[in-house]
Amino acid sequence: MEQARVFLSAVSSEFRSGREALARALRKAGFHVEEQDTFVQRGEAPRLLRTLHDYIEGCFAVVCLIGMRTGSYPQPPEAAEFPGLLPVAAASYTQWEYFLARHFDRRLYLYVAEDGFPRDQDASADPAQAEFIAHLVSDGIDLTPVADAPMFRVEVLAALLRDRDAKPGTVVRQTIVLPYPSLGRLFKGRDAFLRDLRSGLARSAGGAAAIVSDAVLGAGGIGKTRAAVEYAWAQRAHYTALLLVVADSPLNLDTNLAALAAPLRLPEAAVADETVKLHAVLAWLRDNPGWLLILDNADTEAARDAAVSLLGKLTGGHVVVTSRLDRAAWDQVGPIELDVLAAPDAVAFLLAATDGYRVQPADDEQRAAALARELDGLALALDLAAATIRQRQCSFAEYAALWRDARDKVRGWNRRALTGYHSAVGQTWQGAVAQVSPPARILLERLAFLAPDPVPGFLLDVAVPDADALDAREALLELAACSLVTRQAVADRVSVHRLIQDATRRGLDADTAQQRVTEAVGWVNAAWTGRADDVRDWPRLEPLAPHAEAVAWAADRAGIAEPTVRLMNDAATLFQDKAQFARAEPLLVQALTLQEARFGPDHPEVATSVHNLAHLLWTTGRMAAAEPLLGRAVAIRERSLGPADPALASSLNGLAVVLKNTNRAEMAEPLYRRALAIDQASLGAGHPNLARDLSNLGNLLHQLNRTAEGVPLLRRAVAVAEAYYGPDHPKVALRHNNLGVLLAASGNFAEAEQMRRRALAIDETHFGPDHPNVARDLGNLAASLYNLQRYPEAEPLLRRAFAIHEASFGPIHPAVATNLTNLGTLLGATGRAAEAEPLLRRALIILLRFQRDTGHAHPDRDQAQENYIAGLTDLGRDQAAIEAALADAAREAGLG
Repeated sequence: MEQARVFLSAVSSEFRSGREALARALRKAGFHVEEQDTFVQRGEAPRLLRTLHDYIEGCFAVVCLIGMRTGSYPQPPEAAEFPGLLPVAAASYTQWEYFLARHFDRRLYLYVAEDGFPRDQDASADPAQAEFIAHLVSDGIDLTPVADAPMFRVEVLAALLRDRDAKPGTVVRQTIVLPYPSLGRLFKGRDAFLRDLRSGLARSAGGAAAIVSDAVLGAGGIGKTRAAVEYAWAQRAHYTALLLVVADSPLNLDTNLAALAAPLRLPEAAVADETVKLHAVLAWLRDNPGWLLILDNADTEAARDAAVSLLGKLTGGHVVVTSRLDRAAWDQVGPIELDVLAAPDAVAFLLAATDGYRVQPADDEQRAAALARELDGLALALDLAAATIRQRQCSFAEYAALWRDARDKVRGWNRRALTGYHSAVGQTWQGAVAQVSPPARILLERLAFLAPDPVPGFLLDVAVPDADALDAREALLELAACSLVTRQAVADRVSVHRLIQDATRRGLDADTAQQRVTEAVGWVNAAWTGRADDVRDWPRLEPLAPHAEAVAWAADRAGIAEPTVRLMNDAATLFQDKAQFARAEPLLVQALTLQEARFGPDHPEVATSVHNLAHLLWTTGRMAAAEPLLGRAVAIRERSLGPADPALASSLNGLAVVLKNTNRAEMAEPLYRRALAIDQASLGAGHPNLARDLSNLGNLLHQLNRTAEGVPLLRRAVAVAEAYYGPDHPKVALRHNNLGVLLAASGNFAEAEQMRRRALAIDETHFGPDHPNVARDLGNLAASLYNLQRYPEAEPLLRRAFAIHEASFGPIHPAVATNLTNLGTLLGATGRAAEAEPLLRRALIILLRFQRDTGHAHPDRDQAQENYIAGLTDLGRDQAAIEAALADAAREAGLG
């Protein structure tokens, strides 16, 4: 079969080495490849442009790597030979190559080298090249950024192989988010498995399959992820996108799906909140059929349930799940068991993976067979062994001796009953680690205490406090060469297999483990810059959050108080603002425990932890638990910081919130006013805390039926917040929302609706459609529409608000009662009393339970009771029946 002809276009002085490496890779894959340098100028008259013209005319494809230089230009007589072909005034040879490909309708692959892409010479920006790139952009051309040469070669090779038999046309791009390139000829012994997987997925559109370990093995390291990735590469011609996300927990599944917004080039990728990105990715999957999605490491029942739930939302593609759970757990998906490699395949892998690197005595193959038997065909163990042999350039016999020595070193912990994975993993880990330099080993040991989530590359550029400096980027390359980490260069992330992390931690003596945990927690803390409660800092903090959480717990177990408490508090703040309350609360509880043990019960640092925990409690509706904590925080701060400290004002505000929400508004007012006075005196008129104080006091005055006094305070709060945060920040949305409440109470329904719509738009942008703040905005907007008798518009908003609040806070939160009351009232107003009655009854019971738990009536209790009575009246109930229904509701709430 005739080879497909490919032309590689790149400026030689900038990218000759990268271009030649790509050419070698493409030739090995069966393409006929030419570069500009291969065309030698002959004769006196310049003919290079004519040569390029004729060659590109017969090409299958042209690959353009675009940098900062233009390269040399043809002489005017050369260009004059092709009148009308060039759409710009002049072009270099390299730019001509692009225009010739467009002229002949050749398939084009365009890549723009980012700053990190290796260059042969330092290149300063050429204005003419910038104009050329601007021309491409204005022409609607899709330019793929590349920062890593190996991944650039992988992407080009994948795209060309996929499109070799396709009709030439316009620029194409296949989104590939896989943790590593294909092993190619090194992927052994899985042909039948790949056929079974393809068959299982192809049974129907939107097929799904689970890759599970053989039940006899039941341990990690068998190669499930590798098999799924190899399937993706092998079948890339059949898919529009190849995507992998780690799905080891419901939360990580959502987080990692959301992260696909960037490689998919979705507009929402620029939004701070991951919920917005998650919904955008799910919408893309629904609207763009033909993708493959791998859900990796769904090893728990909770992770399985989340994966299965996701499958119900997706159509138009194939989903592959990898899991340690057995076949029975995946019957509804279609499980396909993956066993260890058969002995001949394991031997073939070892021979091929080390060819050209190992010493080869006469009994080479017999030694490979013996080693394969000792490694029990485990893919991870075989990979680590091959990497070590390549690194040491030793024989199989020499490696076997190293491996047996490693067995003695890990004998104390390397047992399957203890670790949950095959002992060969620990031994091969020890053999691989023994070969790396001290800096690389130190980096691996620090990474071992982070979460198994991808580590953002910027962390590698952060110095570890109080530790000897090391070149983390160089150490990372060494670890990658030994297969101990996986680099995702395009995304600038690094991943460490969870079994490698576990083996690394278990392999440390107590003193070294203590040192590495200390370094890891200090490292992440140094990288954690910005405010966790400000969405503007979330793009940096979100990828760090799982690592802050993991290393904080590790440091806590190691007895390290600082900066552990700081990371616990800040990570919890981020989680709480993202409505991940179950993740935030244990961090806050432990932070308080640590501070009390360190400082005693009455220290200002303890007051901070007390206040933070109380904040979460009142947010989630647990006023009775929050109130004594806030009283304690006020007492500590007043005693230790004095009566005019802004920290005291924050706790006064919090205590007032609890008093207001437990129907003690008169007691709350002096606290709010005192907090306002403190902040005005100490922080000044433009500080955002002042916006909080003004807003809280204004809301309270409305509750005290002094709405006219509250409106100017709320308007001032909006102005302060906008001046500090800008017009589109969630803190501004909160002030708009509160102002809308008072405007509606004043009869200014039109302006109230405007304020509420603006708040909703801001919060949906930053938090996504399912955040409690959005539910609050929806409920308030629905109230405006209800007041204007626009019931059909209001009802779906109320139902959506109810669903969000119930999912976020649980079924007995006061916010859920508010939604139920409002929805029941609307149903009653539209003649649906029978539908309204159970909703109104449930709302009343929630607020009566609140009264039982706090000892105080909720401010909305009486209104909820009136609405329930009205609903019963609409159903024709007499007074005796109504009183009986009220008594029954009180008994159900625990008050009867």
